[in-house]
Formats: sequence, structure tokens, C-alpha cells
Amino acid sequence: MPGLAFSQISSSMTLAPLPIDLKKEIELSGIPESAWGVVVLPIPSQVLMKKGFSGYGLNADRPLNPASVMKLVTTRAALGILGPDFRHQTRIATTGRLDAGVLKGDLFFQGGGDPKLVVEDLTEIVKRLKAMGIIRIEGNLVIDGTRFNEPEIDPGQFDQRPTSTYNVGPHAAMVNFKSVRISVWSEGSRRLRVETEPKIPERDITRRIQLVDGGCNRSQVSARMGSDSKLFISGAFGRRCSGVDFYVSVMDHARFAYTAFRAAFEAEGGVMTAKLQSGPTPEHARTLVDWESPRSLISLVADINKLSNNPMTRQLFLNLSASADRPATREASSERIKAYLASKGLVFPELVIDNGSGLSRQERISAESMARLLTEALLEPDGQAWVETLPLVGVEGTVRNRMRDSVLQGRAWLKTGTLENVRALAGYVRSVEGRWVVLVILVNHPEAAKAKAPMDSLVKWAYTYQ
Repeated sequence: MPGLAFSQISSSMTLAPLPIDLKKEIELSGIPESAWGVVVLPIPSQVLMKKGFSGYGLNADRPLNPASVMKLVTTRAALGILGPDFRHQTRIATTGRLDAGVLKGDLFFQGGGDPKLVVEDLTEIVKRLKAMGIIRIEGNLVIDGTRFNEPEIDPGQFDQRPTSTYNVGPHAAMVNFKSVRISVWSEGSRRLRVETEPKIPERDITRRIQLVDGGCNRSQVSARMGSDSKLFISGAFGRRCSGVDFYVSVMDHARFAYTAFRAAFEAEGGVMTAKLQSGPTPEHARTLVDWESPRSLISLVADINKLSNNPMTRQLFLNLSASADRPATREASSERIKAYLASKGLVFPELVIDNGSGLSRQERISAESMARLLTEALLEPDGQAWVETLPLVGVEGTVRNRMRDSVLQGRAWLKTGTLENVRALAGYVRSVEGRWVVLVILVNHPEAAKAKAPMDSLVKWAYTYQ
């Protein structure tokens, strides 16, 4: 199948009504048919392909909010625009001079929009700086996020959960998803120990954690930035609890990148007195480290789709319109995606892309358009590699517990989408006869949470299609 341009046959797609028994299950859920957008599209063999596609649909052309299923649009376009082997770059440069192991002057952390620049990468970067003889950094550490021309978002705007890591917005110098891991455990019956990654100095942490009787079920610890700009960790901790770990986003991007870089440098024995600043890297700055991500784009896409990572998607989305002479914007990235789709014969008039991640109330696509995109992707030469970026039902990612121990386990690759009043599911099923079936289900309704059972029934029916 791979290699046939979908534009050759997309005009011949026909969709019949869903079978009565499936429509009955939808009715029993209490969610009206008008709230659903469904396409079940078996992919014909090579011999039959020229005759076109026929499948089943319900409100297939209706624009609906796809929640995180929108990530399939962003990641598929990114693979087509940048290529599966693309790797992001991060530059460390300076306008200072090295004198007896001391870097005197400004050090610039020039972000390249890497969706997954993590603590381990910073460790390797600072090792290279140490190998150059740099043991102390003075002046300023300047965080350069100018590759993106977007203001830093209010992380609490979407759902009033500003410390939730899924609400982290994009920044060209994003480090470690801007997430602090906080670990709390007891040392004896009267003392608690707290550690953070990246390491935040004790002088910048305020703790108000009460020891209480009981185990981990009594432990409720939270963190936020206090009015004194210190990390404030508070709550209760059960004496018999072995320990808890949780992640929070509590700083802006520049401060977080500075904190993480400093922690990595000091962990390698360095001393850093440089102050935090934000701004562009001067043209005359000389490069110290030109860091290339060890992760290819196809591996990043798999992380995004399997784990439904919002910050990574938003980074990748903006990168699609970034260049040396033009910082990225959401509008430009949206147009870049639409232009790429059009080059494949995929013109979706109803498509609305806001931030590319699905964490939006504005984004829209129809089930039919999503099915066309998924079909085109399957028929491309990299179709199998693309399918495998989606989570495998009953095995991994966001569907690891879905339909486990059923005939569907290991036979469906499905991306989920969940927002308040939205449930979505899209991807591929390998039928009992070994045929590929493209499946898209979008539900927009205040009772959307009740859609799981009929959605799973649609997946099982796709599996049994003959």
C-alpha cells in the first residue's frame, strides 16, 4: 500500500450510515447523535484501491473539537516538513573571555526550540564547557528565546491550574518541560527530607510539611511559588509513607532554564555567580557549544503521540515557522501546516489550528478530514513507522489500560483526546483478517465522558470488519 498519493483517490471516498446496532449503543449512552463525528474506513487491497474507498460515517463532515487528537495533524505535518531525521540545535555562546578558568562576561543560552532538552542534555553541555577549562562563570547568563515570537502564556488561563505541567506553554529555550520534580520522604519518625530536580538551593525553598499518622494515603503535598519568590512546599506526609514524587511548573521559562543550567554546572564542580538576564544573542558572540539533540524527530513524535505531551507539541508546532530571519508565530505555523496538507491534496476548509496540541477550545477538524489525513499517512513510504508513533492499545502510553486482555490488545494504534465536554479517539486498527482500518471518533457534548463504552464498541467492530 505505501507510496500511492491519496489525492488520487480521496474524491471517491463514500461513507454509508453506521450499522443499527452501533447507533443503538450511541443512543444508550445518552449522548445525541448530533454530538458525534465518526468515520470507520477499511483500507482496500492494492487490487481494489483504484475503485476508491468506502466505509461508514456519522456526521463525518461536521467540524468538532478533537482535543489531543489534533496532535496527529501537527506531528504528521512536522514529519513531512522537517523530515524524520531532523534534530534540534541549542547554542551556547559568549561575548566574554576566559581567564585562568574564569569566564568573565556574558554567557548566552540560545534556544533552538527543542521540545525535549532535558537535564541529561545540560549535563553533557556543561561537561563540554568544563573540558574547555571553564570552572567559574561570572557576568550574566542570558536566556535567549527569540526564535519564537510569542508571549509567554498564563499557565492558569486554560483551566485555572497554573502549576500543572500539561499547561506549560512554549519557549524557544524550554528546558525539561519547565517541570520540577519534587521528592519527599521520611528519615525516621520526626524528620522529612525534600529534594528537587533540577536542584533548587535550600535558601530558595520554604517548607511547611506536617508529619501525620498513616501511610501514603495520608500524604498530600503541593508546591507553588511564594510571595517571596521562594518555592513553597506544604501539606501533610504520612509517617509510614516510603516517599512521594510529583511534578510542578512554578517558574517562568527564563528562570527555570537559568536554575537548571546552574544546577548542572555546579553538579559538575563548577562555580556560577552569573546573574539571570533574558535577551537576544549578539551576532558577534562566539560559539562555545553547538549542541545537537541526540533525539531524532521521529522519536520525539512518538513521545508526543504515545504520552500526549502538550509542551512538546506546542514547541514542535512553533518550530515549523521558525527561521534565522523570522521568529515563529502561531499564525505562521498554522499556515505552514495547511500549506503542507494542501501539497498532499488534503484541503480541509473547516480546519482551525490554535496551538497544535489540542489543549484549546478553538481547534476544529471533521472526522472525515482526520480520516483522510490518517489514510494518506498510512499509504506513504514511512506509513509503518508513522503508525508506530501512536500508542498501542493495552500496551503503552495513554491507552495502556484500555481494552487490555482483549482481542484488541496489541492490534490497534489509537491516539486519545480528552477535555471537558470532549472525548476523541483516532488511529488504526488491524482487523481480524489483517486489513488496516482507519478509525476516527470525535464527541463534543457536556456528557462526553459517557462515550467510552460506545467508542470501544466501535473499535471492536472495526477489528471484526470483513
